[in-house]
Amino acid sequence: MATHLLGTPLLPDLTGVILAWEDVGEVPYRIDRMLTQWRSSGLLPLIRGIALGRFSRCEAPAQLPSLTLETVLRDRLGDLGIPIVGDLPFGHEGANAVLPVGIEVCLDGEQGLLHFG
Repeated sequence: MATHLLGTPLLPDLTGVILAWEDVGEVPYRIDRMLTQWRSSGLLPLIRGIALGRFSRCEAPAQLPSLTLETVLRDRLGDLGIPIVGDLPFGHEGANAVLPVGIEVCLDGEQGLLHFG
């Protein structure tokens, strides 16, 4: 949903934030397209980190030649020079941990942790 807000007055100020991304039912090439749009927006240098949750049912069909989701995420995000933590317990499917919005948190890219409080 946030990708659809790019370039509109509805997108909040992203300066200094940690983006939390997850998705459901999107194949890797679509996620690549969304992340390319984010890169092209010029907004990624404003953020402090990225927390990646679950990407449920985001594999390409067996008959479709495709990069893996992990490859797409590494390619599109790996050179940003900010902490990125993946496999966090939030998303559309499964049990979800509390994901605080609007409070200060620490994203530890070395230990792979997102903590607050």
